[in-house]
Amino acid sequence: MATAKDVVRLQLDNAQKLMEMFTADLSDEEYFKPAAADTNHAAWIVGHIACSEDSLVSLITGGAKRIPDGTHALFGGESTCLPDASKYPSRKELDDMLLTACAHTLEALQTFDEGKWENPAPEGLPQEVFPSLGAVWGLLATHSWWHIGQLTTCRKVLGKKPQLT
Repeated sequence: MATAKDVVRLQLDNAQKLMEMFTADLSDEEYFKPAAADTNHAAWIVGHIACSEDSLVSLITGGAKRIPDGTHALFGGESTCLPDASKYPSRKELDDMLLTACAHTLEALQTFDEGKWENPAPEGLPQEVFPSLGAVWGLLATHSWWHIGQLTTCRKVLGKKPQLT
């Protein structure tokens, strides 16, 4: 029987694979091109997922963030996606940042004590949405999937073939 950790791990693994698959064939120019006005480009989505995982894992574990605060400011939920690629780290830096953040998330999940699943979520998170640490892990398991939908829109606008049929 699968545990909650097994389900979260599977969702995280599959989301990372899809993020990589949906961005692999984008040129550097396409990577930084929003699908439409006021939408996110692939670069912002990748950076946002990496920074979000870094922030949430830091909250869950009580450890320090691994991505600099300035980078978090570029990709936080309150940030605005900029069409100017020069305002962001390079594509390679963003892709590496995502891989590192995903690995750190899986490492934190592996060592997480399942006995703490029902413990209250860390301060600073809305308790009505995240009543427990398990709920925060649930967000980590699903957050990338929200943005994978944005990537499919970017791909469609760019004339890319669907990756999954």
